[in-house]
Amino acid sequence: MLWRCVVVAVFLAGRAVSVPAQPAAPHFRIVEVGPGCFAAVATPGDRASVGNAGFVVGSGGILVVDAFATEEASRDLLVEIRGRSSLPIRWVVNTHYHLDHVGGDAVFRREGAVIVAHENVRRWIRTENLKWRREITPKDRAELDALPLPEVTSSEVTLSSGITLALGGRDARALFRPGHTGGDLIVRVDGSDVVFGGDLFWNATVPNLIDADTAAWVSTLDGFTAEYPSAAYVPGHGEPGRALQVRFFRDYLAGLRQATSRAMESGLSGPSLAAAGLDALRPRYGAWTWFDQFAASNLEQTEREMRGTKKYAK
Repeated sequence: MLWRCVVVAVFLAGRAVSVPAQPAAPHFRIVEVGPGCFAAVATPGDRASVGNAGFVVGSGGILVVDAFATEEASRDLLVEIRGRSSLPIRWVVNTHYHLDHVGGDAVFRREGAVIVAHENVRRWIRTENLKWRREITPKDRAELDALPLPEVTSSEVTLSSGITLALGGRDARALFRPGHTGGDLIVRVDGSDVVFGGDLFWNATVPNLIDADTAAWVSTLDGFTAEYPSAAYVPGHGEPGRALQVRFFRDYLAGLRQATSRAMESGLSGPSLAAAGLDALRPRYGAWTWFDQFAASNLEQTEREMRGTKKYAK
C-alpha cells in the first residue's frame, strides 16, 4: 500500500517522554491532555498509524483530529472512542493533506462525520500524495482516488476567526496557520487550553520539510507560544508537550535557517552545505528522533527555499 512506503521513506513517529497514558491498541497510546481531550500518540515505527491523531468529547458530539495513515489504525481509534462515549462523531479535522494524517478518514466518514480541512487539502489529497514514491502503481492510484474529500473547505479558515465546530458544551475552532504545507489547520479547544498542532509541531523529532516555508513556520510557532502560553500541545509526531517544547522546535527551525544562511554566505551549496550545517546542528539536536536520517535533507530543502528554487505543492 502507498502509505506503507510513506512510513519508511518520510514520516516517523516521535520520541517518548514521561506522560501519563492509558493502554490502547498497539498502533498508538491514548493520553488525556485536557478535559474531554485525548491524544492518540502513534507507536514509534508503527506503519499503520505513523502520525498522531486525537479526539475531543463534548456533551453533544465528538470531534476527531486527523485519521492516521491507514483505516486499520483508525478502526482501532474508533474502538477507543466508543469505549469512552457513544455520542455521534460529528467532525473530523484534517490538519493537512499528508497521507499519515488522512489515510483513515473513511472510517469516520462511514460513522457520519463531516470532514473539515483547509481548501488546499481538497486540492492536494489525491494528487500531491503521489510524490512520495518514484513509481506509482494502478493500485496506489486507486487507493488515493478512494480517499474521501473534505466537505467543509474554505479560505475563511483564517488566522483570526477560523471555523467553530460545536460539540455541545465544548466548542473547538479550526484555524489556518502557515508553515508546514500551505494548507495547515490547528484545532484549539475552548475551555480546555488544548491545541492540536498537527505537523506544525514535532516534539523532539526532525520534521518533514518537503512542502515547508520555514520562515513562515517560525513566525507561526512564535504565535503559538504568545497566544497559548499555558496550553497542552498535541504534535503531529512525538509526545504531547507544552510551550517549552514548542519553543525548542521553533529554535530548531530557526537554527536550521541560520546554519543554511551561514553556509551559503561561505559559498557552500548542496552536499558541502549540508555537511557544514550538520556540524552546526548536531551538538544541540543530534539526539532528536531521525536526526541522522533527515537533518541533511532538511538543510538541502532549506537551501532551495532560500535560493527560491524549491517546488511547493500546487
